[in-house]
Amino acid sequence: MKTFISMGLMFAAVIFLQSMLGTSAYAQTDLIAEMDLDEDGMISIREAVADPNLLAAFGKIDTNGDGKISSDELLEANLSRQIDKKA
Repeated sequence: MKTFISMGLMFAAVIFLQSMLGTSAYAQTDLIAEMDLDEDGMISIREAVADPNLLAAFGKIDTNGDGKISSDELLEANLSRQIDKKA
């Protein structure tokens, strides 16, 4: 019985995490599609000027320092923000 309950809780946790990550991934894709004027799949500093909040956080989000924000960098920044809110 304990094993059954443990497996149920683990299953619920996995579903919850997938829904959180899935929602974040779609949000990142939408932001890139909206702001990516040159259609290279990333947001450059020039493109980020259109969003003051994104522009202010650009240096923190662009973790590899290439001057562009990728979908992976946006996802990582969003996950970090969610963890900070919970702490």
